[in-house]
Amino acid sequence: MMETGTPLHQSNSGPEWESEDLLRISRQIRQIPYLDPPEILVPSVLKVIRQKRLPWWYRMIRWARSPQSFSFTPLQAASLAAILILISSAGALYLSRNEHRNAFQPRTPGEMPITLTLNMPEARSVSVVGTFNAWDEKGYEMKKDQRIGAWTLVLHLPAGHYEYAFMLDGKEIIPDPRADFYEDDGFGNQNAVLIVGNHDDRTT
Repeated sequence: MMETGTPLHQSNSGPEWESEDLLRISRQIRQIPYLDPPEILVPSVLKVIRQKRLPWWYRMIRWARSPQSFSFTPLQAASLAAILILISSAGALYLSRNEHRNAFQPRTPGEMPITLTLNMPEARSVSVVGTFNAWDEKGYEMKKDQRIGAWTLVLHLPAGHYEYAFMLDGKEIIPDPRADFYEDDGFGNQNAVLIVGNHDDRTT
């Protein structure tokens, strides 16, 4: 048993010792020599934190995805509407001309309208290819008459001798089954022959 009145062990970590420790640490810090940072330190840090410029295409995508608001004066709105109408009219005129490039009236003097017809109602699309268009079906698409299921196209050709065929669904080529004459194409197939003479019209 501990006798009553026996003094306890006292620690030396009182306020006096803490003050001395702080003073000693402060003196040691003051004795540390001051060193200038290397010259390369600041440029290196700035190079790392400098914001990189994003590529133009990324900026455009981010701009397009962000909400945009536009305001126009009445005059600007009217001008923009007029420009859009002009663009729309020009596009419609171009499509109309391209669609009716094979109208019944001759495009140049000496050309005669020739109507080609193919009775192939099961085909999804039919074009005419031949020596008159370098065997390129673009712009020579036939139109389907829904009443009879026949495909028709009007060509304007000067007098001459032409070979031609029909392209079905963009892949199969067959000669005109209603042609009067055929010629060998040199690859084991035959092309229909169209002879345009000095008369008003001919339907094949």
